Amino acid sequence: MPALLKCMAACGVITAVMMTVATVTLAGLGAFPASELQRHLFVEGGIGLVLSLPAGVCTFVYSRMAGRIRGRDARVREAEALRERAEWLEAEARFDSLSARLQPHFLFNTLNSIATLVREDPRAAEAMVERLASVLRSSLDAGAGRHVPLQRELDLVSDYLELERVRLGARLRCSLDVQPGLERFAVPPFAVQTLVENAVKYAVSLRREGGEVRVSVRADAGRVYLEVRDDGPGITGPPPPGHGLDMLTRRLVSSYGAEEAGLSISRGEGGVGACVRVWLPRTEAA
Repeated sequence: MPALLKCMAACGVITAVMMTVATVTLAGLGAFPASELQRHLFVEGGIGLVLSLPAGVCTFVYSRMAGRIRGRDARVREAEALRERAEWLEAEARFDSLSARLQPHFLFNTLNSIATLVREDPRAAEAMVERLASVLRSSLDAGAGRHVPLQRELDLVSDYLELERVRLGARLRCSLDVQPGLERFAVPPFAVQTLVENAVKYAVSLRREGGEVRVSVRADAGRVYLEVRDDGPGITGPPPPGHGLDMLTRRLVSSYGAEEAGLSISRGEGGVGACVRVWLPRTEAA
């Protein structure tokens, strides 16, 4: 209301000044006797004041509507920028994931294991080929949407772990613990995969004795928590720029906002290993 009164007052002052200037000019040109100047100022000033009231209201309404429209346009542009950034990060993560799958040591070791199984267990070799194809296919086509069902992500993780188990054997110990009813929960592509791949790389592959990777998914108070724990050397400090966990953090913020989703890294139970936790809103996949 104060803003409306200010607007009306400003219109009144402007109108009064304009009417005064016009009346004095007309008197100077002889349009009416100078003795009637005071009466004309009073009458025409009153008329101008009355006319300024609706003009002030209209000006106020117009300015408020224009401000809201500008604010709405700004929010739309901001949302569009966030959406485009999320899509870019998603595409970058997809290509990074494909690159990781095609690293020579991973691909050659997997193919060598398959070649060995062909002679010893043809059915097992066929299953490994199907898993490898599934992992590579997911790296290429997971970007069809901004989110995928959790079950699809877990299937990808299972295929990846089975391939790594061929290479690492008993050195890789893993478990998946998923709360029932979350299979259709929407997650960004490679969200769980990134966490698992990071744990396998740093907590299992680099250690002669191997290590354990535990994946858990829980829902609480409208949020879903994805956790991957390992018993490796742990993680000190935030991940460097370009690291898989750094990329995942940026994707989460771009997709949901910093208040709704995020990633944290902490020491595991008893100070052993690492625990990487992702939280995001509980929504159903399309």
